[in-house]
Amino acid sequence: MIKRNYMDIRSITRIAAVIYADNMSSRTTNTIKRKFVESAYINNNNSLLTLAELINKIEEEMGLLFSEEEIKKIVKDKDFFVEVLNRSSEDIKYNLQEKRYSVLCSKPIDEMSEVIENYFSSHQDYIVKLTIESFKDLIYRYLHSILDSNISAYSHFVGSISIDKIPKMNQELFNDEEIDIINDFVKWDNDAKNRAIFKLVNYCIEYAVVVNNSSEDVLSKSLRTKIFYLDNAILYRALGINGETRRRRTISFLRKCKESGQKFVISKFTRIEFFNTIEYHLQQLNTSTPFGQISPRTFRRYANGDGFYQFYHEWRDGRINYGFDIFKTHIHTLYKELVKQFDIDEDFKVPFNEREEPSVIAIYRDEIQTVKKTNRNEPHLMDARNMFWIECIRNGNNIDIASTKYYFITSDQKLQFWDKNHSTNQPLTLLPSQWMGLILKYVSRSSDDYKSFISFMNLPKDNSVISEDELQAVMAGISEMTEEFSKQESIIESMVEIKFGDILKGNIQGNAKAYAKDKLEKELEKQLEKKERERLEQTKAHDNIVSQIKEKAKKLVEDSERRLREEKHRNIVKDIDSLERRQNGIMEQVDDRRTLLKVLLFGGEVVLITGWIIMILKIGWDKMEMWTYLIGLPLFLFPNLFFAIKGRSINLISYIERICHNYQMQLYAKYDFSDNELDELKKMKEQIERTH
Repeated sequence: MIKRNYMDIRSITRIAAVIYADNMSSRTTNTIKRKFVESAYINNNNSLLTLAELINKIEEEMGLLFSEEEIKKIVKDKDFFVEVLNRSSEDIKYNLQEKRYSVLCSKPIDEMSEVIENYFSSHQDYIVKLTIESFKDLIYRYLHSILDSNISAYSHFVGSISIDKIPKMNQELFNDEEIDIINDFVKWDNDAKNRAIFKLVNYCIEYAVVVNNSSEDVLSKSLRTKIFYLDNAILYRALGINGETRRRRTISFLRKCKESGQKFVISKFTRIEFFNTIEYHLQQLNTSTPFGQISPRTFRRYANGDGFYQFYHEWRDGRINYGFDIFKTHIHTLYKELVKQFDIDEDFKVPFNEREEPSVIAIYRDEIQTVKKTNRNEPHLMDARNMFWIECIRNGNNIDIASTKYYFITSDQKLQFWDKNHSTNQPLTLLPSQWMGLILKYVSRSSDDYKSFISFMNLPKDNSVISEDELQAVMAGISEMTEEFSKQESIIESMVEIKFGDILKGNIQGNAKAYAKDKLEKELEKQLEKKERERLEQTKAHDNIVSQIKEKAKKLVEDSERRLREEKHRNIVKDIDSLERRQNGIMEQVDDRRTLLKVLLFGGEVVLITGWIIMILKIGWDKMEMWTYLIGLPLFLFPNLFFAIKGRSINLISYIERICHNYQMQLYAKYDFSDNELDELKKMKEQIERTH
């Protein structure tokens, strides 16, 4: 197989679109070969090509080598190709019928490019660091990794040739940030994207069919007769121990296989490994007791993928009874339900002598351990036993896919790496994604099937600085100090910031507990300081409010007093004005009385004198002299007698004033007037005006 530069994947996706432009079912190997030839013409604008030129184009663009006889047989089909005669038979050229060329060009040949562009335009806010070209380049690199790994796997599966070297593992091609972007693209719920990637994987299958000159008819018929031994990792995924997403896609895979006629078996060693690993993880959980309730969300965030401890914490969340024995029973129940649901056989009949285990198993174990690079012996030994088990029950019937009945289904890509270098004919192992691709190609498919298939295309990511066992110990220590999920997350976030420091050295749980205690105490101090600051701020705010209230109250009182003074002043002025008007009216009446009395007094005197003078003039002084003295004598004696008795002389003016005063007092009483009241009001008015 010719190696490709990853940029050629753009052409290959177009080739895959051409190959599947028509119905993808009921296809023969010759039909597939014709599709590759048609793709060469599409890529070269339907130019006229000689047989030699066409062979070279197919080899250059697709890495396929056809013989001249194969090509001639294809292009001689007048329903699809046109032959143009030249002088020499060697110069005869061929191209597609114009109608056929138009039909193929009308198909969505560039659908992968369009899918990538549509995704980028709708997720541009998320993919801020990449341009459209750099994003396309990343996705095409990912598609190239799918292409290489699947062509290698399917070539091994559908043919009898040996594969010298498996392509580089996908996860080693991309950094963590790129893996996140790729996985988001793969998870995108889009039918066009799902079909386009599925076509690429189908291209890998048909490429392998052509390379190995295999029969599509034999391949499709032989799929229904297979018996699959399930790996422990598949059981973990199917039960949900490795997360709900993996559970759903593994169940989908098992259901599709069952519908397609495959049978499932769990070997004795896989069963032992399953229950032993469950027991091991429970013991590990038990070593971290006591621990309180642990946030499943926080654990999932920092765990290296979904695992046993995550499964336990999600199961425990919200439960009143959550003992390890209850949890163990729960897992055993799930296992029994899975076995029943998919009619899985448990095979306890070991096809070799267990007491004198063949030495080849130890060799396999060591080889697998070298590939996996882990120090745990037991899992490698179980893998080796299962690999040898499959070889034994095949009993040499593994020349091609038709004669091979038994396979070991695993999600362990490193185990498959070992198998690729180990198996000379049919591989012992198959990944679920590889078998799913074959089922969907040759058996049946729907939109949901495409989606299930694409779910296997996620790239694994290993960016955790802490193992699941270590994380459990850390979270157990934290949970001893607090079961509040938000605080647990805050504490472990601070641990991650320092890359866990010395916490992972020695007693991890104790270190984590001490760290959490210190963190919580500091947090408590901060909270107390914050509370004190808040209290002081509240006190200050309270004092300010009280001061403002007092100020407002004072102002209100002052305003009220001012309004009262003004009102009182207005009332006093009004009362003074009323009293003064009454006083003026009274004084006018008194003045009128005084004037009247004075007029009467002086008028009487004038009348008396005038009468006296008239009498003198009429009668004569002689006659009037005596009367003058007689009348004048009382006038003389009365004042002197009054003075002798009273000690004061008679003053008619004073008498008039006394009469007027008495009259004034009468009027005061009549009109309810008092000088004292008026004086008091005036004093009050002056006092108010002074204070104002």
